[in-house]
Amino acid sequence: MVEVIGLKDIGQVRVEDNIGRLIVKAVHENQIIVKQHDVFCVASKIVSITENREIMLKNVAPLIDAQKIHQRIPRKDARLIQLMINETGDTTAERLTVTNNFIGGQIPNGLFLTSAGVDKIDDEKAILLPEFPDISAQKIALTLTTAFGVPVSVVITDSDGRPDKKGATQIAIGVYGLKPLRETTSPKDMLTKPAVETLCDMVAAAAGLEMGQRDAGIPVAIVSGLKYQFDTNAKITDALN
Repeated sequence: MVEVIGLKDIGQVRVEDNIGRLIVKAVHENQIIVKQHDVFCVASKIVSITENREIMLKNVAPLIDAQKIHQRIPRKDARLIQLMINETGDTTAERLTVTNNFIGGQIPNGLFLTSAGVDKIDDEKAILLPEFPDISAQKIALTLTTAFGVPVSVVITDSDGRPDKKGATQIAIGVYGLKPLRETTSPKDMLTKPAVETLCDMVAAAAGLEMGQRDAGIPVAIVSGLKYQFDTNAKITDALN
């Protein structure tokens, strides 16, 4: 049986905090028993905060491409659009997709995300994704493994939307330990091509049931009891086309 446990009492996260240690403290306070290969899903926002990825919007000057997109979608701050362009690594804005009121962007590692992963915090600040989310996941996982004495996996999650649907779900943007794809073959026909599931996103979405959005105050959830291939060489790009 797979169980999803929302981890409360993480507390306020600040720049240069050790998220792994904060999680260990919260696990002990909530009297949770960590099992081998449990998957810790961690919201990208708290990782970004510790990695100093917050940006003051007053320091962002939108260039002409950002201004043009802003004219098409006035509700989107031109400074945020400029950050989206910056995050794609292409100053021409060609890696942004703009349709109706939706803006998506492909970031350098190949992930395509709503707003290129840029999130507005308030009228003064925005936050970017962790620069190297797989490495962030690894650091957290190694701290947890040392503390609990059993190997665990970490999935860095982010809220993401689709142009054809309202609302948002949770997806994986970084992994450690959990192989992001799962292949299944029907025992009735071993000659057919295996079905491939994006397991990392399924796990992230399951964790999202407990984590909710930012205001829920549960930035970490543990997915326990899941059977999967544990692979310390796994990376999020394994799941990309």
